[in-house]
Amino acid sequence: MQSACNSLSQKEHTDIPDFTFPINIFHLHRGYHQIIPPHWHEYLEWIAVTKGSFRVQVDNRFEDMREGDAIFVNAREIHSAFPIDENSELYAVVFHDALLRNSSLDSTETQYIQPLLHHEIHLPPFYLAEQAGTFPIHSAIVKLAKDFQEKRFGYELLIKSSLFSALGVAFQYELRSLSDSKSTKPQTAIQPLLVHLSQHFHEPITIEKAAQMCCVSPNYFCTLFKKATGKTLLEYVNLLRIHEADQLLRTGIYSVEQVALKVGYTSTTYFGRIFKKYKTHTPTEHMKGIAYS
Repeated sequence: MQSACNSLSQKEHTDIPDFTFPINIFHLHRGYHQIIPPHWHEYLEWIAVTKGSFRVQVDNRFEDMREGDAIFVNAREIHSAFPIDENSELYAVVFHDALLRNSSLDSTETQYIQPLLHHEIHLPPFYLAEQAGTFPIHSAIVKLAKDFQEKRFGYELLIKSSLFSALGVAFQYELRSLSDSKSTKPQTAIQPLLVHLSQHFHEPITIEKAAQMCCVSPNYFCTLFKKATGKTLLEYVNLLRIHEADQLLRTGIYSVEQVALKVGYTSTTYFGRIFKKYKTHTPTEHMKGIAYS
């Protein structure tokens, strides 16, 4: 079911360089953006984990996804990805549904594409490498990323072919069942908090307040949150803050002190220590690296 909370969460302004062929690919790796903070957008998205592992959220479902695994995100679905292993990498392929439409010239438009876009069909979001038959999805996404980077003559046709190939395999899997939805109830409990944090990560929050937002006791909240996200509340908030700090530093507009305050740190020294923990260098070193890149 389409998330009821997405109107309150962070809507991403997605960079699409060419609207005559509306697609973009993002490579997440250490030293660059290594997290996908909770957000939603009007585009569809395929994600392929190519190294290490990530804790991935699609609406109220969380899974640990490893090298060889793939994820599908429909339009307007809240999603996020946080690395579990230090040097994890993934490709995120964001594309407009125009690349799938065919103006009803054949039955695929009415049988598959329209029901998918209207959320009448819900494809499973997670495709594990250990599951038989999922390899074509991951390989199609990786090939698509390579074709997009090289942009050789005819690459647009190859990209559309890969998108249809991945979707075709996904449609052959069982649609999301009611039993799947029931199994996600504990994870659904923290959804209001995740929506809140996506907008208010720069504000202080206590375990008690977070637990209250999830309608559970503080002790149970700690277990519940760690089980769902793979992080403690403090680790999760720090990841969101450092991701935003990275974005602000890249603009070259703000000083380190200003960025620290904007993302929620009153101590520049503490901000620098947390930033280095996640980025392996200080904010000042980070700014110098951007300037010389």
